[in-house]
Amino acid sequence: MKNLIIQKKTIKFFLVFFFIFFTFAFNQRSAFAADVSVSATVPDSVPPSVPILIEPADESSLADNTPTFRWYEATDNLALSNYVFYLNEAVLYAGIPLINTDNSYYTLEYDSLNGIYSLTPKAILVDASYSWKIAAVDYANLSSSSDIWNFRIDTLTPSFVLKKIGDIDVNISAADVGSVSTSPIIIFGSDATANEPTLVALGEANSSVKLTVTIPDDLSQTFTTSIDGNGNYSLKLGILPRDTDIRLDFIITDGVGHVSVLEKVYIRIALQYWPTATSTITLTPTSILSPSVSSSPILTKTISPSLTTKPSLTSTLSPTFTPTATPTSTGIIPIIPPREIIHEVGDELVEAMPEATASYIRDFLSSKLWQNLSLLFALLLIIAFYLLSFLILLSKFFYMISWPLIKKIAILLFPSFSKASKNLVFEYRDTLASPLTKVVLLGQDDQVIDFAITNLNGNFDDLSYPVDKKWRLKVEDDNFYYPIGDEKPSQLEYWQFYQNQLIGDDYYGQAILIPTLRAAGQDKLPFFERLRISVLYLLDYPFWFLLIFWLFSLIFALRYPSIYNDIALIFHSFMLLFKIYLFLKKKLKLVLVANLLDGQQLSENLVLSFFDQDSQLSRSMVIPFDFSKSKQIEHSFKKITLTAFSKNFALEKDNLVVGSQEIVLNEKEEVPIQIKRAL
Repeated sequence: MKNLIIQKKTIKFFLVFFFIFFTFAFNQRSAFAADVSVSATVPDSVPPSVPILIEPADESSLADNTPTFRWYEATDNLALSNYVFYLNEAVLYAGIPLINTDNSYYTLEYDSLNGIYSLTPKAILVDASYSWKIAAVDYANLSSSSDIWNFRIDTLTPSFVLKKIGDIDVNISAADVGSVSTSPIIIFGSDATANEPTLVALGEANSSVKLTVTIPDDLSQTFTTSIDGNGNYSLKLGILPRDTDIRLDFIITDGVGHVSVLEKVYIRIALQYWPTATSTITLTPTSILSPSVSSSPILTKTISPSLTTKPSLTSTLSPTFTPTATPTSTGIIPIIPPREIIHEVGDELVEAMPEATASYIRDFLSSKLWQNLSLLFALLLIIAFYLLSFLILLSKFFYMISWPLIKKIAILLFPSFSKASKNLVFEYRDTLASPLTKVVLLGQDDQVIDFAITNLNGNFDDLSYPVDKKWRLKVEDDNFYYPIGDEKPSQLEYWQFYQNQLIGDDYYGQAILIPTLRAAGQDKLPFFERLRISVLYLLDYPFWFLLIFWLFSLIFALRYPSIYNDIALIFHSFMLLFKIYLFLKKKLKLVLVANLLDGQQLSENLVLSFFDQDSQLSRSMVIPFDFSKSKQIEHSFKKITLTAFSKNFALEKDNLVVGSQEIVLNEKEEVPIQIKRAL
């Protein structure tokens, strides 16, 4: 029984123990399960950053067949795997590591401090143009490519072959000293007027060419130009002395600094005579290719493209002979074109200047700017003269700028073709014409109807006078005042000494003479006013000024022939012929003989006014008059009423001072006019 009790207690103990154990274990399992996490791999979708190229720089030229390529490293969100090098859009090196590497293909250096990779290929790159880029690749095989840069490898000296000098075809190469002629090349032997030879050559594209032209007993000329992108070279020289051995030396420099030289090329411009010289042809040994007469010409061209060398031209020549013309002159007068004479005279003038000034002028005359400007310089000078004149004249009336004003000022630029001559504004004290004054037409209500600007001679033609209404004229000018305040001479009609009266039905188209006086305190006109009057004088083209302009245009048309300079010459030739025509044209002339009753020999300016009773035409003028001499006045009238007066003198008839005389005119008739001191 006791054992049974013990067994029951033992069983009960184990049951309790297992219950407690399993309860504890269950709780611990629940707690452990709460701390467990599950991990998973997320795919990489972010490509590396873009590598940045450093060198060779874009569009650069290199003189190295194994250039080093440098770029800034790329970065990745996880890890970068390698780089790929592309040359001409094709993979050259794949799987480039991220650390320093030296293998049979390239050397790779990594500058970790600056993040720069430097890759140097061990295979030679031939002379050519290339493109390159770098791609960065990560472990997910995602990649990013850099920009594409271009470069060119050039390790050879530039080629240069002279193909033409003036009118002569040649084949002179900088790579073949033997192609340079040992005797001068005669150019323009068949054209006595030709000069300014053009040089034509083929060479390495985009190379610069420095040409030195050496002329005996003269300064050397230097030209620096370039061969174009297609390998063509062309340069036009200036006028050169004839019958002189002129030396040409070329220095050709390519983009990487390689230099070729072509030197001691001599040319000579033929000098011909009048009458034309006969020529004796002699054969002179030379190696020049053209023109030549060859006994057995053998020319072999070998063009061998190579990965490391440029195409080359090899010429094999047999002995050749160049015909040289030896002129036997049948006259002693050389044929020298006018443009060359002008050029020589210009050179002499430049030589006579101080050295610093002469050097500056020579540089300018050889510049591209002058070469382009000279072809239209004469025409530009005309345009500039008229434009400047227009602005100077317009400046006086700038406060009232308007389209009608612009038209009236423009008319003043061509006085020979639109010459006002009827009405007159004059300065009464000195009896002088008053040019460039404004005359305003006012209605009876003082409203401005029209206006005019007087020309060089103080004249203006009729304005738009109102019909059946009264009107008046007014002079507006800062240099003059009007009315003058003096009493009108009693012998004159109001239109012969107009002082702001109203004009109505009693006006029949006679010339209106308006006296003015200079403003108080002004003994002389201001500088700019005198300048404007001088411009008006030049615009009327006095003979001396017209001849200067014509000669100037002639010089440029001969020295720098072009359509623009020809237009300028034609314009001035027309103006000169027009002046000559007016001078020679048969005209009726009124010969005025002024006699002083008291025998005094005085000089005075007279105001003259003509009114033709038949044609109702009028004309007025101020003329300087020497009372001891006669004065011829051109006219187209037959029966006129003549008015002549000044501040101190007037017409005399029947021993009285009068305003006008009626005169019947015949050609070249001498009309005696008595002048009497006006009281």
